[in-house]
Formats: sequence, structure tokens, C-alpha cells
Amino acid sequence: MKYLKNLIFIIFFSISINQIINQSSFAESNLNSIIKSFCIKNVKAEMNEANLEYEESFGEEVCNCYLENISNNIDHQRSISLCKFKNNKNNNL
Repeated sequence: MKYLKNLIFIIFFSISINQIINQSSFAESNLNSIIKSFCIKNVKAEMNEANLEYEESFGEEVCNCYLENISNNIDHQRSISLCKFKNNKNNNL
């Protein structure tokens, strides 16, 4: 009987941990979508301000770079600078 109680506890505990991991993964994904949305709006605005034609692929590239830097614990301002430099160099801007 004790074995059965322990087994039930372990199964319940495993399911609970799995749900917590899945929820945090979903929350992180949702947060990244929101950040990327703001990033793309800012890239469009900056390109518009500089009288440059915005291309969707360029915005995706810049914002993916930004999200990658942020996830690697590079601060906001440094991430922006690195991504601008990288993408300006790649696109000869």
C-alpha cells in the first residue's frame, strides 16, 4: 500500500512539474512575441524616418538578433547597437 501511495505521489508530482515547465515556456514564447512586435514597429519607424524602404525580412532579421541577444543576457541598449551594426554591415546601409 505504501508503495502505491509513493507511486501516485511521484506521478502527480511529475505531471505538476511538467505543467509548470510548459506554462513557463508558453509565457516566454508569448513575451518574445510581444517584444518582437514592438521591435518591428520601432525598426519600421526608424527606417521610415531615415527615408529607407522597410522590408519584412530586414525587420525579422534585426528583431531576431535583438531577441537572441536579450536571451543571452546582453542589455537592451547594447543589443540594439550590436544588431544595428550587424545588419547595416550585412545590408550595406
